[in-house]
Amino acid sequence: MNKHFDYLKKEFPKIYKDIVLQHKAVNKALTFCDDKNQYILFTGMFSEVNGGKGITDELETYLVNFLADKYKSKAFARAAAYVLEDQTTFIGYDFKSIDDDKWSQQNIFHLDNEGKVSDVDENYTNSSNENHLCPLVASYFEDIDFPSDTKEFLTNLYDQVKPSFQIVKLKK
Repeated sequence: MNKHFDYLKKEFPKIYKDIVLQHKAVNKALTFCDDKNQYILFTGMFSEVNGGKGITDELETYLVNFLADKYKSKAFARAAAYVLEDQTTFIGYDFKSIDDDKWSQQNIFHLDNEGKVSDVDENYTNSSNENHLCPLVASYFEDIDFPSDTKEFLTNLYDQVKPSFQIVKLKK
């Protein structure tokens, strides 16, 4: 396994949990590392930079692969909220490396009477041994030869979202 993949698996759920509890909400996020920093991008702001559309599955695939190439990233992760039929709410974490290492876990979260997140369980209820990786994550690290207009669109989009990256120095 690669060190970025191991790092994200270990650190991202902790960092993300703190952010969730601070804001009392679970918002979809993408994250990756280079050799110095971890970058976190919350996708809720995409409707502002993508003509009101938000981030589609195709755009997520393109953006992740664009960022992986730009930052020479070796691992990516995403976090999103899910609700099961029995109304169990959980954060789904999905991780993938350039070497095709994969991991998925689910951490239950709880809401207060106002519908705000009040707690996130430390321990995960399922792991990649029991649940499937988000199908979209399978498209991460695809070798995509972007046409020039797509590359231009992604470069412009990157310039718009880059100021929104939360940057965390990697722990040694």
